[in-house]
Amino acid sequence: MDKHAARRAVGSAFLGAALLVGAAAPVLAQAGAVVPLPASMQAAAQQYLPGVVGQPVPAFTIDPGLASLSAGSRSYKLVSGPNAGTTETHTIAKVPGDASGTRWRYSVGDRVVFLQEVRGTSLNIVTEQDTDQGVTTQYSPPEPLLIAGMNAGDSKKMTLKVNVYDLSDPSDLEHQGSLDVTLTYVGAYQVTVPAGTYDAALLTWKFDGKIGPATVEDTQARFVAPGIGMVAGAEKRDVAAFMIYNDNTKVGRVLAQQP
Repeated sequence: MDKHAARRAVGSAFLGAALLVGAAAPVLAQAGAVVPLPASMQAAAQQYLPGVVGQPVPAFTIDPGLASLSAGSRSYKLVSGPNAGTTETHTIAKVPGDASGTRWRYSVGDRVVFLQEVRGTSLNIVTEQDTDQGVTTQYSPPEPLLIAGMNAGDSKKMTLKVNVYDLSDPSDLEHQGSLDVTLTYVGAYQVTVPAGTYDAALLTWKFDGKIGPATVEDTQARFVAPGIGMVAGAEKRDVAAFMIYNDNTKVGRVLAQQP
């Protein structure tokens, strides 16, 4: 079996991108807006995050500090997908040698995401490493996770250049392409998970593009709570396999205990 066939055969966990299908109804961007969860998202939320998403609450303004990054580990319980009922560990560490304190290494199983915080402005994914798929994915400009100043109803759009390299040989460019990414702040909702009940912002990412042999069309989301970070998500099991091989396996995860 060649290395590409082997990569098709195996999936792995993926950090924090939640998959909720459907577009949000447009609302006037404002702090304090109360936005009912769009009907097109309700069924997906129940399928991947059963009993998690509750009533809308007044929305708050986004700040990169919502990620609450600090060295340590967090436990998430899988509530849907092939491994439902199991618990996984997400580990956050500072990047060695980074004097600025703004670069972080976020690892989940076989996958490592390198984050860059621009304080007061944004939090972004710069690079992803997937040892299961044997690839490193680089985004230029970095993929936005949080953009300061966004209120419910706001959207930001950008185009990312994506290069996928062989993990064992960084000079081996295996796939490349581009993604149009639209980040939308849908609204804020009461979210109940094993760790507790939180008021959390629902952020969605709409992806359209082509990477190597795969056409990428997807909508992802995260529920992010102040002082906690991500509290729930339903996501691709393996984002590298999805982008390159259209592996659409999905999982739902919730915060298992207060960090």
